Amino acid sequence: MSSLAHSPVTWQDFLRLPERPETGQRYELHDGEVVVVPPARPLHIKLQKRIEQLLEALAGARGIVSIEFPYRPGLNLQFWFADVAYIPKADWDALPPDDYPVYAPPLIVEVLSPSSTPVKINRQRIVAMSAGTEEFWVVDPSERTVQVTSRNGVHTYSSGDAIPLPLFDETTLAVEQIFA
Repeated sequence: MSSLAHSPVTWQDFLRLPERPETGQRYELHDGEVVVVPPARPLHIKLQKRIEQLLEALAGARGIVSIEFPYRPGLNLQFWFADVAYIPKADWDALPPDDYPVYAPPLIVEVLSPSSTPVKINRQRIVAMSAGTEEFWVVDPSERTVQVTSRNGVHTYSSGDAIPLPLFDETTLAVEQIFA
């Protein structure tokens, strides 16, 4: 039996990849491995949009809520897209127009889809939290739950629960609002 060893793709190598917007797919860089991400399905897009609208209303002028936010949590070997991200206004204003600085948003929300493996989601959570993300949410449409990882641990919220939002002046968000 033989195996082929592959060198990790560096950030500079990753930047040289061709863009393929006509396919609806995009590239991410996970620990030096180029990953092709398939296009989102309608339910996924609807949940992203719903979460974006709910968080925008809570954020007000404090920050920006964006879907499909590209972020680079490490100097090399990492480039991800957050399904939904919250970026404080000062951070948003400081983002360069033509570069991807090393940055991880304080809040990242991932909506599970058929291509979301537990290994991928867990790796993304570890990478983001290690880079400074304060909260990482995993929204499960089939279970209608939201798992929140923060510096205080992991908590799963379901119907009847309200998710505390320390990044939004300690307000809360009812789980039912996400799945309404």
